Amino acid sequence: MLSFSRKVKEEIVFNDFDHDCSKAILCALLKTNGTLMLGQGLSLLIRTENAKIASKMHKLLKELYAPSIEFKVKKMMKLKKNNIYLLKVSKAREILEDLHLLEGLGFTMLPSDEILYDDRTRRAYLAGIFLASGSVNNPDTSNYHLEMSVQNEPLAMYIEDMMNHYGLNAHVIKRRNRFVIYMKSAERIGDFLRAIGASTSVMEFETTRIDRSMANTVNRWNNCDIANEMKAMTASAKQIEDIAYVIDKAGIEILDSKTAEVAQIRLENPELTLNELADVYFDKTGQTISKSGLHHRFKKIKDEAARLRQMEEE
Repeated sequence: MLSFSRKVKEEIVFNDFDHDCSKAILCALLKTNGTLMLGQGLSLLIRTENAKIASKMHKLLKELYAPSIEFKVKKMMKLKKNNIYLLKVSKAREILEDLHLLEGLGFTMLPSDEILYDDRTRRAYLAGIFLASGSVNNPDTSNYHLEMSVQNEPLAMYIEDMMNHYGLNAHVIKRRNRFVIYMKSAERIGDFLRAIGASTSVMEFETTRIDRSMANTVNRWNNCDIANEMKAMTASAKQIEDIAYVIDKAGIEILDSKTAEVAQIRLENPELTLNELADVYFDKTGQTISKSGLHHRFKKIKDEAARLRQMEEE
């Protein structure tokens, strides 16, 4: 079963991007997952654990720059089962210079405004960062969390600022030797997924989140109903105890007629709520009585029982 993160990434991969947005995505992927290699000239090595992302990078590079690409699959050892997909790409200098990513014999710290020059290209760049290093919890969890990680703090702060330009309330923390840009608000995570072009995933995320929220609300209602029922049962048991004590020690005649009628109805209907007792009282007597009226009658029975208990103790 695919994880939700993988579903999001594979939805992004299958989107169509125009020339400039393709460059923005490549800029993010190469910066995050690329390594420059010196040997017979300058070459570029790109790593990913997702075959569809590797295929997307291969397609974009071929369309934009037509380099020669050596494609390898490396088996992971021991516990990790994922393969590593390696793309060794020629024309590294030409590609990186066109993307404004080359500085000396290394990558620039931040992307160029000439690549990320408008809203579309900035969203495409965020999509590329998510493809390269992003993860998001399944929406059926109570712990909503989306994160992406990069190697240097200035880039992390740059991405944080870009996300917060869209009101996403992103934050940065350092974890081991990487800088993590993260979000914990379910609503903002949905907004981010929408911004990077994962509209189908947004629908799944929101639907699952709403279903889960509704289930929690129903559970709270049920728990509240159970708590109220238990409270009512406890009150009924105490009322019956007081009625039985009064009858045993002094007889029901000690109570006035209305209170005696309420006592009799309670003994015959121990499980009923006060509202239901009021209905039974009306059926039997033809007279209405409110909940406060019933409370008053039971208070009189309670006080009488307390008086009788005190007399017995003396």
